[in-house]
Amino acid sequence: MKWHRLSGFVFLVLTVPVSVCAVQASEKVDVSVKTVLASQGAPFIDPELSGLVEELRSLFRYSSYRLLGKDRLSLNTGQTGTVSLPGQRVLKVTPTSIQEERVGLELVILKKNRQIFETVIQLLNNSSIIVGGPKHQDGSLLFNISASF
Repeated sequence: MKWHRLSGFVFLVLTVPVSVCAVQASEKVDVSVKTVLASQGAPFIDPELSGLVEELRSLFRYSSYRLLGKDRLSLNTGQTGTVSLPGQRVLKVTPTSIQEERVGLELVILKKNRQIFETVIQLLNNSSIIVGGPKHQDGSLLFNISASF
């Protein structure tokens, strides 16, 4: 496991290092993004996060996890989809390639049309990653991103 800190973001990499490759053929990728507000408020676990709560607690030290949004994108490689986020932010997701059993995803977060975060990850088919994001209200935004193809 590697932790990276960039401009107020904590990024946990649970996959192998990324190699950026040219897209050879357009393939369909289904991406799911769950946006979670994690805070130190009164203890609360959103019932819709019951399958993620152990992983969230093992990675982040918050007492409250509230689901703010659930989005599904069906994208071709090279196609960009967007997810509206709290705080005048937008997450752009672009599948960059599929090689062997891994999909490359480029993730970009914009706030008021200004880029505040960019990274490329690789996910195994039918797997997910949790990305720690910017501060929001009394906590931080977390993103559970999964992909299947």
